[in-house]
Order: sequence, then C-alpha cells, then structure tokens
Amino acid sequence: MLTVIDRQYQDRLDLSSTSESQIMEFVTLDVFTQTRFLGNPLAVVKVPHDTTLSQETKQIIAREFNYSETVFLHLPSPSSTDSKDPEWKIDIFLTNAEVPFAGHPTIGTAVYALSTLSRTAKGRFICKAGPLDLLYDASTKTARAGIPFAIHRHSRAYSIPSLYSLQPALHSHLQSSSQNLAAEDIDVVSVVKGMTFIFVRLPSVAALSTVALHGAHFDFQRDEGWDMGVLMSMFYVPLESSDGTIKLRTRMIEGMFEDPATGSASCGLAALLAMKKGVKGEVLKVEMTQAVEMGRQSDIGVDVTMDEQGEVTKIELIGSAVEVMEGKVKY
Repeated sequence: MLTVIDRQYQDRLDLSSTSESQIMEFVTLDVFTQTRFLGNPLAVVKVPHDTTLSQETKQIIAREFNYSETVFLHLPSPSSTDSKDPEWKIDIFLTNAEVPFAGHPTIGTAVYALSTLSRTAKGRFICKAGPLDLLYDASTKTARAGIPFAIHRHSRAYSIPSLYSLQPALHSHLQSSSQNLAAEDIDVVSVVKGMTFIFVRLPSVAALSTVALHGAHFDFQRDEGWDMGVLMSMFYVPLESSDGTIKLRTRMIEGMFEDPATGSASCGLAALLAMKKGVKGEVLKVEMTQAVEMGRQSDIGVDVTMDEQGEVTKIELIGSAVEVMEGKVKY
C-alpha cells in the first residue's frame, strides 16, 4: 500500500513523465489589501477553455505554490467573451484537498477577473458550493460577492476554562488587568456544515495581542448533524464607530496556524453580530481588520441583510486585491 508520501512522489513521477511540458499562465495576488505584501496571498492559475486538468494535476500545482489556497480559473471560449455578464468556473484547492468555497480566493479572483478579463462590472463564479454573483467597483478597486451560507448557532457553550487552558497568556493578561470573560462573550457558530468557529469577544486590543498558537485540539461537542469538518477560533475586539458600521479587530487561530484573512469566519461573525443585535429588515455593515499582529493586515467588509423576522437572508463579502507576481506553470 502506498503511503501519503509515496502517492505524492508518484504524482510527481506521473506529471513529469510526459515528453513535452504544457503551459498555463498564473498570477498571484495579495487579497483584502491594496498594498503588496500585506493581506492574504493567493495564486490564480488561468486554465484555457480547451484544457482539461485532472484532480491530481490541480492538487500538485496547488501544493507547489504552497499558499493556503490556489484557484483554477477556467477561461471561457473566445465566442463567449462578449457575454453581458461573464461567467467563470473556478476550482479552489488547499495544499492537500479541494474545498467547495472559500472567501479570500473568491474576492481575489473576482478582483482580478472583473478588472482585467471583463468588460462589465458584473459577473458570476460557478464553484462547487454553487453560483456566486459578483460586482466590481473600479473607483474603490473592491469586489463584492454573495456568499453561500447556512448559519447555525450551537446549543452548547464552549467553556471559559477550556479556552484559558489553550490561551494561558490571555488568561494571565486578563487577570493582571482585573478583567475576565463571561459566558456571553463566547459563541459557537457554523457558517455552513463542516465549517465551525468559536467566536471570542475580548475587552481590548492589548488582550487580542496575547492570543497565541497552540497545538491542542478543541474539546467541544458540536450539535448533532453539524459535528463534522473543521473547528477553528476567531477572537475579536469591537472598536469605536460613529457611522453605524460595526468595526472590529480580529485574529483567526487554527492550532499552530494563524490565517491572515478569513472570509468565511468574517461572514459567520458578521451574521452572529446581526442576530445578537436583533436587527430586522436592515443591512448590518461590518468592517474587520485582521492579522495586524502577524504583519499581514487585512481589511475585510461584510454586509448582512436581515428580514423582518430577524433571519439572515443575504451575506456579501467585500474586499480588494493587488497583483504581486505573474508567470507560467509548466506541467
């Protein structure tokens, strides 16, 4: 039986066994920023309309880039380029698996596609999670994408002692400043099935700076039917705001990994805040600044639309991106 390493090595042998290399163009972007070397890096591989790639080929190319996500943007045939609202199929790959949807790849690819490949400000992506409607604002260089969601607040609470066992520096900081967390400061929310976040409200940016990576797994039993996929934590601090927009500083931690920009978590947190505020028949605007502490500041916008019953009916993710590199992939 092949081990994982053996399979990866065999993939390389299979890909390198062809007598002639084939070529695709790529670009990289920093997403949720307009400043290069901030935000969250993304690779976008442009797949010609007459090219078919195997899952193995896409996976090994994504592994070669070694970014958190790589997007394969399938270009339409020349005969369809005059479409009023262009449509592209996209595949999103981690270094070890394909995912049906992710926030920062959607925004980064939308900015690139609508600003360089399209004659219109509107478009649509077809991803494994379904269609995503897009809108690009050339004046602000930002893209807006409707996000698939199935918001679920878990009935069980994540305990404060469990949190402090993973974040001892945070516990010490709060004790030294005569502060503590209350049960209502912690919520567990699934954005969709398979993607769950523990959201922790902190009292200050100073407390946020003490949050650390950890190697332990969360000891938490999710609700039945929602107990699958990833479980991550996002810490947030409300900031002063005078225009009705909720402004936050955030950090997203998954074990020994900190993410520079997490679109899915940001959407989940914005939806949670809209539900907690009891907003009905309105649009709640949230602006988040993530990953300042790791030197990759990301600026993320989320608009949450609520109906008259206080249910979330629409979530839109908003952000910018800037090109960093371009080149060719030989495979």
